[in-house]
Amino acid sequence: MKVALITYEFYPDFGGVGQNCNSFCKSFQNDEISLHVFNQFYKSKNIFNVLDKLREKEYRLRDLLIFLKKKRLIYYLLLSIWLILRDKKTPFSYKLRMIAYLLFKPDILIRTMKNVNAIYPYLKKLKVDLIFGGSSASNLLPLIFILSRIFKTKVISYAHGNEFLVRSSWSLKTYYLKMMDKVILSNTKIKALIKKVNHLPDAQLEIIPYGLVLKDYEVNDSKSSIRKEFNIPNDQYVLISVGRHVPRKKFDLVIKALNEIKQRISSMKIRYLLIGEGPETKNLKDLVNTLNLENEVKFLGAFGGTKRNKYLKLSDLFLMPSIVLKESIEGFGIVYLEANYYHLPVIGTFTGGIVDAVIDGKTGLLINPNDLDDLIEKIIYLWKEKETRTKMGDIGHNRVIEEFNWNKIRDKYINLFRTLVG
Repeated sequence: MKVALITYEFYPDFGGVGQNCNSFCKSFQNDEISLHVFNQFYKSKNIFNVLDKLREKEYRLRDLLIFLKKKRLIYYLLLSIWLILRDKKTPFSYKLRMIAYLLFKPDILIRTMKNVNAIYPYLKKLKVDLIFGGSSASNLLPLIFILSRIFKTKVISYAHGNEFLVRSSWSLKTYYLKMMDKVILSNTKIKALIKKVNHLPDAQLEIIPYGLVLKDYEVNDSKSSIRKEFNIPNDQYVLISVGRHVPRKKFDLVIKALNEIKQRISSMKIRYLLIGEGPETKNLKDLVNTLNLENEVKFLGAFGGTKRNKYLKLSDLFLMPSIVLKESIEGFGIVYLEANYYHLPVIGTFTGGIVDAVIDGKTGLLINPNDLDDLIEKIIYLWKEKETRTKMGDIGHNRVIEEFNWNKIRDKYINLFRTLVG
């Protein structure tokens, strides 16, 4: 069976969505599933760097004039409209909305047609059985739908969270989601959310969780030897956060909690490590300077691989007290699983998919969003109760091995692909 994965979410993105695509690709090497990946980053065997560069520019109305001069792109536009109009599976009211979504959004229209033009010769040669969108982003849904109609294949899409949140219940993008053969979600909370926001039927939705390719996380060095390598004393209580520095992650709440804890318990030897960067980095550093926490808080920058894994293993507690913003939600939080793998208890919030990623009281602790006092109490509690901390970390580690191992998750995809393709 041949599957075409089309996605902008891919390494070198260090986020959970990009990592999920990376894990998916690794799990289908040398398999009965022949996977062919289309993305904007790499070009190698079965990976084709042909997608229009998403982050380089946004197409506007003036670009539409240039677009209209390119006969090949106009051909694909007319073909796309024709395929949508003649599709027997699509209700007529949906057809009009799907065409309108293309025509009224210059950036999506131009990017979609350029990508159809780029991918068409590859898919014509490969003769794939299934087209799979790595997310439900606005630049991917029309593309994978149109390609599926050109090549008469089944089409599925992953929906992680943010990309299907809409301002209005009348969003035209919803109609492309409605025409997917399957939409894959990572957990029950996100499934409930997409049903509420986009009114998708239960039979169209499939839950396949995120997971870890366990061999990527092997660190043979002991915790004490890694601490020695990074010059961190064994008696220091080390907190760690891994993630992009954006308002939703609320790393500033952790810094404020540290300030309160330092004043309450002056004897506590505590250090807070942050791996990641983003638009909030400067604000976070300014906050640290204002609170005179330069000795306790260390910004390590953005990196992955063995170095990041070592920092996780040397730590005592992982924190990411995310909140929900209007168009941003923590779809799952694979970093909680990564921390659990290294026997770390975690602290998250009762929001989004976090409630599925973290079992409150067993693999970690959950707090209400923006609850500074509760966060302070949870950090102090886990510092005092080392036995509880160890127990939670062990339960979390075993849960990752049993439930979130990509060797098992891979079988769920294979069963879904077989069911769809027949």
